[in-house]
Amino acid sequence: MEKNLSIIIPVYNEKDSLSIMVKILNSSLEFKHEIIIVYDDLNDNSVPEAKKLKEKFKNIILVHNNIGKGVKFALQAGVEKSQYQNILITAVDEIFPILSIDKMLNMIVIENYDFVSGTRYANGGKRLGGSLIGHILSLLANKSFCLITRFPLTDLTTGIKMFRKDFYNNISISSNPVGWVFAFELSIKAHLMNLKIGEVPLISIDRLFGGASTFKLGKWVKEYLKCYMWGLKILLKKNDK
Repeated sequence: MEKNLSIIIPVYNEKDSLSIMVKILNSSLEFKHEIIIVYDDLNDNSVPEAKKLKEKFKNIILVHNNIGKGVKFALQAGVEKSQYQNILITAVDEIFPILSIDKMLNMIVIENYDFVSGTRYANGGKRLGGSLIGHILSLLANKSFCLITRFPLTDLTTGIKMFRKDFYNNISISSNPVGWVFAFELSIKAHLMNLKIGEVPLISIDRLFGGASTFKLGKWVKEYLKCYMWGLKILLKKNDK
């Protein structure tokens, strides 16, 4: 399989982080890649910056997501415009996971993995910055879920996932478009399909360069909990067989 990658970056008022992310990606990745910037709102302050970047770099694609608001639909809009079979979804403020992209892609292209997740909670991975309560809830959710279900990944909730387009096109995402809940569901469904899945440690520094966070404690916890309970039910039933 050829080494190439479609990188999908959903944005929400991320003017400063976007420019830094694109420049680092294009200076550090030594294989064929495209960067698909997806926005929901025409008034998003990322849009003028994205247009400037598009003039400077030939591999930038700017996509207006008119499917529905949220990262879940931004991913769908991005995949529909992608030209490569290998897809990476990542947050625009997550600069340091760039160091893990090449290793993730090698796992898919050379080692024949179908789905690779970043992990902040194992093998040297770290999560720094951001909301303390968000950090605690994420850590507890991942640790308890893996302990109860013996799940092979240690960080289901990180939005940094790489997979083959065929995988995404053959599943349906039923979780509500709140935050990055869909990443939790993607991880579980990849496992249920008996695909070859793995993970790569990454250092996540949240909002190092500013930007507008969409984190809303009550709303996010409710949707993550629904996905958590669904996953427990279906995986425990699977493990009992």
